[in-house]
Amino acid sequence: MKALRSLIGSATRAKILLYLSVYKETYPRELTINLKLPLFGVQTQLKNLVKGGVVTIKKDANRQMVSFNPDYELKKELLALLKKALLSLPERDRSLYLKPKMIPRSTVKH
Repeated sequence: MKALRSLIGSATRAKILLYLSVYKETYPRELTINLKLPLFGVQTQLKNLVKGGVVTIKKDANRQMVSFNPDYELKKELLALLKKALLSLPERDRSLYLKPKMIPRSTVKH
């Protein structure tokens, strides 16, 4: 993680990108729960990633879904780098990114 963090510039940003490389799509609250990160830090880094064109955010009901920007020029290379970084993590750290995907609560009232 240290090598990836030094390249990416932020531990929180590196963790978000690793998580996205595994699950392809997520939402901010899931990141805070599964990665044990503060919501403000996640929101700040997502804003930076959107500004850089790396990720996109789309509204789904009352939820903001985050995914890699399909038009990002270095997406293929970034995903390859993230895959290699994930495989180089110790098993206990790698398991943090391989948890079962959370299912968002339904916003429909019955």
